Amino acid sequence: MYVGLGGVLGQHFREDSRGASLVELALALPILIMLLVGMVSAAIAYNHQLALTHASREGGRYAATLPVTNFASMEEWLGEIITQVVDDATGTLDPGADGRWVCVAYVFPNGSVGTDQTARRILDGGTLGGIESGQQCMTDGRPDTERRVQVVVRRNSEFTVVFFSSNITLDSEGVSRFEAALGT
Repeated sequence: MYVGLGGVLGQHFREDSRGASLVELALALPILIMLLVGMVSAAIAYNHQLALTHASREGGRYAATLPVTNFASMEEWLGEIITQVVDDATGTLDPGADGRWVCVAYVFPNGSVGTDQTARRILDGGTLGGIESGQQCMTDGRPDTERRVQVVVRRNSEFTVVFFSSNITLDSEGVSRFEAALGT
């Protein structure tokens, strides 16, 4: 009966490979943890970005159909839109959100009545500013003859991968044609 050296050597190598597996795990585990934490952090930032995009679009749609004549002033109307945008952001723009900023503008440079002229209002952090006549939130390239609503939202977010961290600014813009009756 011949056993040969393979059986003896094979058993010897199997016993030694347990220690090698532990070393390999010790080397690979930190990299895997960094990747996992990075993916979770990126997913959170992406979720915030989706919420901002949703808020800017829905806020613009809401404003486009909300008559200005339902409110005492353009300032009150713009404030209502800002409140709606913050509500539509599903917590991403709640008080305490780092660097939260919301700008809503009614844009119609050719208007002649106070409620039919370009004006904007900004929420910066926790401070709701007054109306700024003649100011837009952004340059959208649309003609001056078109009544429209601009919504811009922004907030800071942190992207972390164990030893590496970076602050990023997330933002979204939305423009909707104003469709509500003016009553002027």
